Amino acid sequence: MQFSPKTENEALQDAMAKPDLDPHPLYNQVLAGVLVKYVNFGKGWRHRLFVLQDGVLRYYKVFGETRVNVHALFEQLRREGDLTLVGAEAAISENKWKRMQYGNGLSSPAGSLKDIQPQAEIHLQVSKIAESGTDYRKFYINNGQKIMRLRAETKEDRWVWVDALNKAKAAWDDGSRGPETPLASPPVTQARIVKGDNSFLLDLEGVFEKLKEKGASQDVSLYVEDLLVQQHQRYHNFMTAEADKRRRLLEHVQKLQNDKRQLETAMVVESRLQMKQKGLSKRSLGDTEDSYLASEGGTDHEGSDTDEDESSSPRAESTSGEEEDDDNEDVFYDATEMARSNSLQASRSGSMSLPAFEGDSACEGDREKAKVSKGEDDVPEWLKQELPPPPRRERLPPPKQREKSVSLWSIIKECVGKDLSRVCLPVYFNEPLSSLQRIAEEMEYSELLDEAAQSPAGSIERFLLVAAFAVSGYSSTAGRTVKPFNPLLGETYELVHAEKGFRAIVEKVVHHPTVLAAYGEGRKWTFEGDAEVKSKFWGRSIELTPVGILKLTFHDGEAFTWSKVVSSIHNLIIGKIYVDHGGVMRITSSATGMVCKLKFKEQGLLSRHEAHEVKGYFEQQSGERIAFPSLAGKWDDAMTAVLADGTSRLLWRKADPPPDPTRYNLTRWAIQLNEITPGLKEKLAPTDCRLRPDQHHLELGEYDQANDEKLRLETKQRAARKAAERGDPIRPRWFTPVKGATIGQQQAYKYHGGYFESRAKGEWPNVRDIFGPNIVGSNGDSLPNSPKKA
Repeated sequence: MQFSPKTENEALQDAMAKPDLDPHPLYNQVLAGVLVKYVNFGKGWRHRLFVLQDGVLRYYKVFGETRVNVHALFEQLRREGDLTLVGAEAAISENKWKRMQYGNGLSSPAGSLKDIQPQAEIHLQVSKIAESGTDYRKFYINNGQKIMRLRAETKEDRWVWVDALNKAKAAWDDGSRGPETPLASPPVTQARIVKGDNSFLLDLEGVFEKLKEKGASQDVSLYVEDLLVQQHQRYHNFMTAEADKRRRLLEHVQKLQNDKRQLETAMVVESRLQMKQKGLSKRSLGDTEDSYLASEGGTDHEGSDTDEDESSSPRAESTSGEEEDDDNEDVFYDATEMARSNSLQASRSGSMSLPAFEGDSACEGDREKAKVSKGEDDVPEWLKQELPPPPRRERLPPPKQREKSVSLWSIIKECVGKDLSRVCLPVYFNEPLSSLQRIAEEMEYSELLDEAAQSPAGSIERFLLVAAFAVSGYSSTAGRTVKPFNPLLGETYELVHAEKGFRAIVEKVVHHPTVLAAYGEGRKWTFEGDAEVKSKFWGRSIELTPVGILKLTFHDGEAFTWSKVVSSIHNLIIGKIYVDHGGVMRITSSATGMVCKLKFKEQGLLSRHEAHEVKGYFEQQSGERIAFPSLAGKWDDAMTAVLADGTSRLLWRKADPPPDPTRYNLTRWAIQLNEITPGLKEKLAPTDCRLRPDQHHLELGEYDQANDEKLRLETKQRAARKAAERGDPIRPRWFTPVKGATIGQQQAYKYHGGYFESRAKGEWPNVRDIFGPNIVGSNGDSLPNSPKKA
């Protein structure tokens, strides 16, 4: 065999020096940024600095005693490759360290990355990357042993991270690493591989002879020879890497099997010892072991038993600071298991609520049942009589009639500048709920008040939960672009909810201007307020201005008062209709005089990324602003408290949407508000809006009957009001005007009691018949919720 003047080693070195065998461009680039990582049940979410380099993802602490020197780490990374920062937090952290370091007269950091040890690292070769389908900032990394839950600052940052992680993993799968990477070998070793491959050498000799026969020049022969050697070496490297990868994976699987076997054996031995101590029979012991082994083999949740034990330990409940070590950082909990114990943990420890994940909504019923099953001392007598709670619906009845198209402009052009409460709009513009029910709807997250009642009076923790509750009342307005029914004078709505442990009564006390008054009570708190809703229509938008005071009083005497911000519905004529809220909400504590100011940012043309944002801070009674804690979030998503150490704690998160959303965009909670559960019809007052026929017809999708009933009721109300002007005026039944009080400056209507006592007796003295006689439905039967006379 005759070879070209170049030796094999020289030819191979030339081939490896060609541009198409240069290292993969991804591995010349180092990616770094700050992500929020879920640690465990006790610590929740924590900020960590992540670095992606050479197919390995490492993370470091950025707070606490063991935090990393971000500036030193970045300087060393820049010496080894092209460093790219993702997000603003990484640059901010580096600048803080730089100012602190150079301010103390220190020189530029030196050393190597070996001196800076990460908290943990993940090899992407054996990992899977997935994005969350519900949270646009969240993604997951599963390495077969645990799932790392991460959240980026923005949607764009998540895209950058997921793309880089997938490319790093793909580089491992393709075997296209450069010569300096672990999968590649030095040129000398590669040359020996070529020498030892007799089959390839024979093929190469045959090709060389064919080229010589065809009269190819020496340059062409050398080019073909180099190309074949290059391709052969590439495939050889790929196969070698795949074999090595398979070997490592088999070793890892074998190790996992051994660990699982040892764990099962240890658990069986432990259970046997416990059973022996309790004096149980051998037969019962065998049953216990079999059930345990069956549960071990039948579950798909990673480490569910260990996670529950870890999460319920006193150490896990008390961990809140970054100064504690991260022994449990790599323990991840299944979202469903965490949701089942979330409310119980909060009620026992009195701590603020912990983060919730995608699986929480499936266990909402379990959480509410856990709240009901508190100690007997926490359950009022009226609540015991309402137990067990009735079943609740999750969807509205299917419409019986097809909707008719309405000329929007023909109605709108006559209403510009008018008060909408004085305009008779068709029922197509309404949702099957009353404004009274909209008031009660704001009690959806009353569990925040139950948690706040467990904190001492005047504490900042209680104030944070009350502020989150005040914001949560707006979460149900997202996408709610149709108006509720304007209640009749004297119309009421009661909400007795045994699962959440509270009851409330709302009444329309003044017709023009529309004034609604409300009263509610929970286990250890009462809620009362009144509001005059001023509405204006401006052609392209509707502006709703609630004027009134809301007051929350805990049983230890501390009271909180606040007013609501302005709400608007935009793009009624052109564009996508959306709801927005803007202004400043001020919440005042009677115990300390402290004020929480919450700024609702309105969506603008140049600030769409700040849509629905809410930011808040606290002020002392003297007006001095407190730096920490502060509040941040969105009124349609979640609210968090930003603490002094830079960490954040989730206070509230919006519940998942219903399984069958309607055109009204009602929440799960709102769908239940107009439902008459078994046994409730006999307890309702004749003025309850559940018995209102036009609203009932709209819920059933009987639009013609709903329009007829709406017109009849409005005519009946006008006649009753004129009759009252000639005689005695119509006075509120369950609320009394406060002498000298003015709407918006102080509470103008107080609940004088008696409603729930009348409800218990089934007697309603001095209650007007505002809905008229029984109405016949479209099928000829009497409506199941037709009103009854007092």
